[in-house]
Amino acid sequence: MFECKLICTDIDGTLLDPNHQISDRTKEAIHRARRKGIIVALVSGRIAGSLTLIQEELDITGPLGCFNGSLVLDEDGKELEAHPIRGEQCMQVLSYLAQTELEYFVFTNECWYMNEMNTWYDVEVKASRTQGHIVTLDRLCDTLGMGERPFKLLAMHDDNEYMKEQEKALQTRFGSSLNIFSSSPRYIEILARGVDKGHAVRSICESYGVNPGTVMAVGDYYNDIGMFHAAGYAVAMANAPDEVKAHAHACTASNSEDGLALAIESVL
Repeated sequence: MFECKLICTDIDGTLLDPNHQISDRTKEAIHRARRKGIIVALVSGRIAGSLTLIQEELDITGPLGCFNGSLVLDEDGKELEAHPIRGEQCMQVLSYLAQTELEYFVFTNECWYMNEMNTWYDVEVKASRTQGHIVTLDRLCDTLGMGERPFKLLAMHDDNEYMKEQEKALQTRFGSSLNIFSSSPRYIEILARGVDKGHAVRSICESYGVNPGTVMAVGDYYNDIGMFHAAGYAVAMANAPDEVKAHAHACTASNSEDGLALAIESVL
């Protein structure tokens, strides 16, 4: 029987159902885990403010893995690990993105930015439940110079083939110094080199004195693979691609069928 001391769960496609809601069964499973003394950590590509709102909805506290492991916080908001993108790297990538058809966000330790208001802004506000700021590239450079640290760039487009082409182009230009990967068919994420969700798992384990062998990680996409490798027991959602499932120890139901709740219930 697997002894679980820490649950690290992805958010989109895992904790949230297709309507971006958390089912009652999932909430109850998380509460049961907490009552047994199991730590529940939200590990996501999202900004800390968005994850905090989800914790409030769940009525839990606990550590957070933000920006796919680039920023790890304890339950009091103290930084356990931080891997920001260097300012000059950030501006180089943004200068390139400005020449493409891609839309893009910049996420810092405090908030997120976009260069102009459009429907993608509305999508992000609805998903993260946090408001962004509209700034030009030159103003953003000034803002970053005043202490904010960029942790993630997010590029997006509705044309999946165009996204594949641009991911390759970004890899060619910046892949030697930055971590560039797809987090969905419509999104390309750009982080500091060598950082993934596995950093969050290892950092939380070290800080909270948890043996990695007692960690269950649950996720649904390629950016969850690092988290799977760092955990003693990795569970892929049924809605995950087969390549992602291949890195998991087990599979559960989809996010429309309480897959996360089922995974948690199986280790209680």
